[in-house]
Amino acid sequence: MEVYRFQEFAYLSIPVVLGLEFFLNARDERKGKEDVPLGSYVLDFLGFVFAALIPAIFVFTIFAVESKMFTSQTIALARLDRYAVLFLFMGGGWWQIYMFTALRARRMRKDERSMWYLWTPFIAAGIFISLLVLWVSPWNLKWISSGWFLLIFGVLAGMRARMKTVERVMWSLAGITFFVEILIFIWLDSIV
Repeated sequence: MEVYRFQEFAYLSIPVVLGLEFFLNARDERKGKEDVPLGSYVLDFLGFVFAALIPAIFVFTIFAVESKMFTSQTIALARLDRYAVLFLFMGGGWWQIYMFTALRARRMRKDERSMWYLWTPFIAAGIFISLLVLWVSPWNLKWISSGWFLLIFGVLAGMRARMKTVERVMWSLAGITFFVEILIFIWLDSIV
C-alpha cells in the first residue's frame, strides 16, 4: 500500500467524531420523552452514515484499489476512491467541523458546561484538518485556514455569542462551505 494511503486514514477521525455527535444529539432528543421524536431517528441515521457508512466506503475503496481486487471495475473504483477522498474527506473536513460545532452548540444550550467544551474541539479539529490537508499547499494556505478557525472563535467568543447564535452561524458556514466546495471541486475536476 502506498504511504500516502496511511495519511488518508487520519481523515476518518473527522466524520467519525461527527457521527458520534449526531448520536449524542439523538440521545438528548429522546431524553425525558415518552414518544420517540422523529428528529432523533434522523439524527441516529446521520450518525450511522458519518460514523460507519462513509468510513466503510472509504476503507473498502482503498483496499479494493490497492489490492486490485475487482479488476473489471478498476475505473469505477478509482473514481469512487478519488471522489470519496477529495470530496468527503479532504474537502469535507471543513464543513463537517462546522456541523460538529453546530450540533455541540445545540446540545450545550441545555447543559451548563464551560465554553471551552465547545471551542477546544473546534479549534483543535480546524487546525488538524488545515495542517493535514493543506500541508504542502502553496501560499501558506495551511496557516490561512488555521487562522480562519481562530478568527471565527475570536469573533464569536469575543461577542459572547449565545449558543443559539453559534449554532446558526455554524450551520450557515457548513452550508456555504459545502456548496463552495462543490463548485471548486467541479472546477478542479474539469481542468485536471
